Amino acid sequence: MVDNGSKDDSAEVAREFQVRWLPLDRNVGLAPALNRGAAIAAGDFLLFINNDMRFDPGFVAALVEPLKKNEEIFATDGMQFNWEGSERGHLAARLAKNRPVGHSSAELVPGLYFYAKEVNHEAPVFMGSAACMLARRTLFQKLNGFDDRLPLGYEDVEICWRAWIQGWKTVYVPNAICWHRVGSSGRSQEGARFNFRGILRGRLLLATKLLPLRYMVRTWLVSGTAVGYDAIRWRWSFATDRIKTLADIASLVPQLLRERKALFENAGSSPEKHLDSLLQLSD
Repeated sequence: MVDNGSKDDSAEVAREFQVRWLPLDRNVGLAPALNRGAAIAAGDFLLFINNDMRFDPGFVAALVEPLKKNEEIFATDGMQFNWEGSERGHLAARLAKNRPVGHSSAELVPGLYFYAKEVNHEAPVFMGSAACMLARRTLFQKLNGFDDRLPLGYEDVEICWRAWIQGWKTVYVPNAICWHRVGSSGRSQEGARFNFRGILRGRLLLATKLLPLRYMVRTWLVSGTAVGYDAIRWRWSFATDRIKTLADIASLVPQLLRERKALFENAGSSPEKHLDSLLQLSD
């Protein structure tokens, strides 16, 4: 259990259940915390979960089975109900260039959408959720883990995207069932701002490092002009957060572009070809 600087009784609860405890002196963000936990964990597989979840007794066994059968699978992904069990919040993750009809969807970046599709069999997906994803340790290490520059949001999209570039699959397993109290950590004003910065940072980093040029340009333009929208709505704290995040990621652009070039050249692919292959998973 990695403790991202909590101030409650988490340490006592962990001791009660004899859980290995890794306390951090501050909230370093999700991806860095997951990486630190993975570095000291044992075993051939790494199961990443959140602290506001519960699990079906067969959850882990269902996720492990496909990985045992196929060494080209990087990770398996489970099905999430909401906490009450009344809705399925996370299913097979799909991509689309247009907002899909008949599905609830969200914008991954401007002009590119992701949505959850119900399937009753194991199926390749473009990403798994870091709240219920089982990764093969050897491939996780070859990918150098999650990108430490992502404090909250897009860390799971980014690593699965890179895994697919190498030909390593992510597979959705519908009978790996869990329940998730989504958004519990973001209900305070401080939590909402942390989430906002993390998601904006994730969109900019993903678009710059991994997506075709048109999506990269559009993401930067939309994110930049949104400063005015925040100001009009008197959301000064969010406008400030947006400006700081834009400036921070802008300083990383040269490095991200170098990483982008090396990643796709080594794989003999391109951002355009790779996006098309992930879109085909949804067909």
